[in-house]
Amino acid sequence: MAIPTWPAVNYRPQKSGFQITKRFLDPIATDMEGGNTRERPRPGDNVGTVVQTINLTLAEHDAFVAWVRDTIGNGSGRFTASIWLGSAYVSKTCKFAKGGKPSYVPVGTRYVAVSMTLMVFDL
Repeated sequence: MAIPTWPAVNYRPQKSGFQITKRFLDPIATDMEGGNTRERPRPGDNVGTVVQTINLTLAEHDAFVAWVRDTIGNGSGRFTASIWLGSAYVSKTCKFAKGGKPSYVPVGTRYVAVSMTLMVFDL
């Protein structure tokens, strides 16, 4: 089954609402009897976390909500999206992080700010 792509709506995050919070998953830590902690990478540790807010028009908002609901199973599926990495947009496989599904806040009468936390694979 093909991975769905970001819908035909704005994908450019606000500068103030964008942050790469992690470039990879935290390592697995094991406390040793000698007092030291052993850390090692976990399988699939190439998953980073991006927090972003995107302004959508009301029509884009409706299309985005329908895409989240119908295409990616209420936000539970993976998808490809253009992600800002500091110098360019790069197409990456993403998933909404647990607890990071989109939240919607009206901005005036013409826009909706959509905030989300994305798990970005191979960040």
